[in-house]
Amino acid sequence: MPHEPIRSFRHPNAVYDASFSPDGKLLASASLDNTAKIWDLASGSELLTLRGHGDGVCTAAFLPEGKKLVTASLDKSLRMWDVTSGVILATFSGHQQYVECMSVSPDGQWMASGGYDNVVRVWDVAAGSQKFVLTGHSDAIYCVAFSADSKVLASGSYDQTILLWDVGSGKQLGTVAGHNGTVEGIAFAPAGDRFATASGDGKIRICASTSRVVVAEFAGHPNFAKCVAYSPHGKWLASGGRDGKVLIWDVTTGERLAEIDAHNNSVYSVEFSQDGTRLASASFDRTIKVWACKELIG
Repeated sequence: MPHEPIRSFRHPNAVYDASFSPDGKLLASASLDNTAKIWDLASGSELLTLRGHGDGVCTAAFLPEGKKLVTASLDKSLRMWDVTSGVILATFSGHQQYVECMSVSPDGQWMASGGYDNVVRVWDVAAGSQKFVLTGHSDAIYCVAFSADSKVLASGSYDQTILLWDVGSGKQLGTVAGHNGTVEGIAFAPAGDRFATASGDGKIRICASTSRVVVAEFAGHPNFAKCVAYSPHGKWLASGGRDGKVLIWDVTTGERLAEIDAHNNSVYSVEFSQDGTRLASASFDRTIKVWACKELIG
């Protein structure tokens, strides 16, 4: 039997990203319709439409305290919003081209963003200011992610490499190469130094950030893997691809635990809720779907 979502939401244009609030009660989505939306998961109702960006919104992420949301846009800016009122609290400007990706550090102190100006910008959340401009990629940056301890930042690029950075100093720690395609998605494990990448070569890789060695490789999306996410307990890895499928993997064995015909277009985002009970997927088919993990995996 095909898997059925427990919730489904829709934008009038393609959806780039979806993320759970820390308490798991809300879902935020980012769309090419120039808005982000906040949804109530219990009722399935739309609570807010956040308007203010002048172009498509590519990322939406809650701060760890759960009261603020940060969005990044093709209009070259990042914005911080009050989750209750929808008021814009701050705007972060500096990118010279489209912003393609953004991540908030687990400790809530930093944000990182990347895009078509080929640099990663690190922002001080409390101060509302830019801390570092990280140069090293030779092409557009498609994904950024912080380690669980907020001390290491990874960036993935169209140049087919992953660069690792020290968040405290802004210094480059090293390079991970080996994908035969663009690096589209990146996620750190909830503990330890492992991180996973999704690539245009269709493969998912797990690497160790300290040794920069590839420790595992999964092939499941036939032509293009777009995104990847760890479960909170670190045992599962979810991936989404251009094939519209969401796959869930056992990190230790490499076994494919679930294959979901989730969407009718590319899956651009997957994310687990912090309690590990649900998985959200966002797609260019204009929908966000929420899945019960126990129904997917058992």
